[in-house]
Amino acid sequence: MTAPIDKKLEKVDKAFDFFMECRKENKFFTLPDVTKKTNWGLSTVKTYSTKRWGSFIKKTEKGYMVTEKFDRFDKKSFRKHHSQKETSNKYFYNLLVEKSITACIAAIEVYNKPDFKFREESFSILMINAWELILKAKILKLNNDTKDSIYMKSKGEIQLSPSGSPKTITITRAVGLLEGQGVINKLVADNIKLLIEIRDGSVHFVHDDMTLSTKIQSIGTASLKNFMTLAMSWFDYDFRKYNFYLMPVSFYHLSDMESFSVDNRFRDNLLNYLGKIEKEHDIDDDPNFSISLRLETKFVKTSSEEAMQIRITDDPDAPEIQIVEEDALKNHPHTYNEICTIIRKRYRDFKKNSKFNELMRDMKKQGDKFCRERKLDPKNPKSIHKIFYSSRVIDELDKHYNRK
Repeated sequence: MTAPIDKKLEKVDKAFDFFMECRKENKFFTLPDVTKKTNWGLSTVKTYSTKRWGSFIKKTEKGYMVTEKFDRFDKKSFRKHHSQKETSNKYFYNLLVEKSITACIAAIEVYNKPDFKFREESFSILMINAWELILKAKILKLNNDTKDSIYMKSKGEIQLSPSGSPKTITITRAVGLLEGQGVINKLVADNIKLLIEIRDGSVHFVHDDMTLSTKIQSIGTASLKNFMTLAMSWFDYDFRKYNFYLMPVSFYHLSDMESFSVDNRFRDNLLNYLGKIEKEHDIDDDPNFSISLRLETKFVKTSSEEAMQIRITDDPDAPEIQIVEEDALKNHPHTYNEICTIIRKRYRDFKKNSKFNELMRDMKKQGDKFCRERKLDPKNPKSIHKIFYSSRVIDELDKHYNRK
């Protein structure tokens, strides 16, 4: 005889069936609709809408909708998710996530120390540790928190360390598993592999080479961005309490530093390898992930009291600053047609219709935040002009369309 389902679980299952129906039929719903389907009170449903369901339902002008993030659930995993806030300490992968974030913060803190002689080496070691933990946490989550999923096995038997503890898979194996399942893309996988190459080299050599430091920072910055994006997407992690940034290398000047390397051949080989992999991703247009990111120091006009004062001088030895129109457009790199091309690839429900046109008009009204006008003759108010768009346009459209 089958045991009766707990009344609380019965309501959770009804909620799952309701969300599943809405997802399949692209139906909009209200919170009272959920109340009718589940027999929960409206106040309970309002609480659950943010604390339990906030990661996969989205409020729109037409009502709530179920997003693609719901697709990861079946009835069993939905039950687990629904009670996760109350029993989060029971899930081993949550422990790995917290340790992963701790390692990431340590990497940033070490990197940003003003006088630290082992900066890039320590950052790469700690950041790889952060990646290994969060990738294993994701594998555990995909396998109902079963630890066997991250254990190394030989002929079906779990391999043990000399101390008798189970050995876990390597980061390279974790990357391969998740890339093979389509959980991470090649761009993210290659960025992690570059960081592993840097880490492995860091363990075996010492460098004080500015060119290599700059390259490491661009790859590390992209890795940090990728890490944060996936932590928020996979585990709904809230980074608002942290300042996640790396000190810009552009504050240092090559003329102020003495280039030195224990093994120049190793340095050159590593730089060539990093450059080769970066070039393979030159045409990638995914705004969420990067193989490397470059940070630049820029002067901007501001009335802030913290702004740096500058003045015009005829001193030939004074630092030179060049400002051209292209600099003003670097934050608005896309044409209208390029935006359309990106979002056709990005969304499964995109149509170039009145809804889209209205969204674009609203963003145009907000000025430089989303778009910038470039005139052929800046001095002529009647000159032919063209509109260029910021990547923020994509972020805004994410609120209104469903990702593929």
